[in-house]
Amino acid sequence: MSNESMAPFVKWAGGKRQLLPQIKERMPKTYKNYYEPFVGGGAVTFELLPEHALINDINKSLINAYRQICNEPEAFLQMIHKLDNEMWEDGKEYYYSIREHYNNKMMKEEYDVELAAMFVFINKHCFNGLYRVNGKGLFNVPYNNSRKASVEDAMILEISKYLKTVTILDGDFERACADAAKGDFVFID
Repeated sequence: MSNESMAPFVKWAGGKRQLLPQIKERMPKTYKNYYEPFVGGGAVTFELLPEHALINDINKSLINAYRQICNEPEAFLQMIHKLDNEMWEDGKEYYYSIREHYNNKMMKEEYDVELAAMFVFINKHCFNGLYRVNGKGLFNVPYNNSRKASVEDAMILEISKYLKTVTILDGDFERACADAAKGDFVFID
């Protein structure tokens, strides 16, 4: 598996893609286990492809996307292609209808493949890839007029293969790092 075939499947505020050379320069040459308790888009994880990795984020919708891509890549791709292909009559109106459906599922805590596909879709078609919610916890970022495909199939399938070797958690960073020991690398940004 090569990091050339993988990249973050979402745009994420504070992403580390541009800082990868500096991060790699400063990290240990060898380590046992890799922990990334604030994974976000996963730029560092997908660059390093650590053999023994644990990723975590407090954003349950983001982690649901990681889990669905890991466990149900074909269903995820089918769902996101459906979203992409139905969109383009009136992109803005369609985006807001998907965002509303996404928010309804979030309120019901329906963490499934449909929610994961909508999460990635709205991420790719919202302003600047922001993830922002209002006081009620509803996603409220406006449409960005993008009409590009949300994902590349080959990359999602490679990410899915890799994620099968990764422990994926959602929640507090302290719990995610509780088993870290001497010789492990914990990437905290």
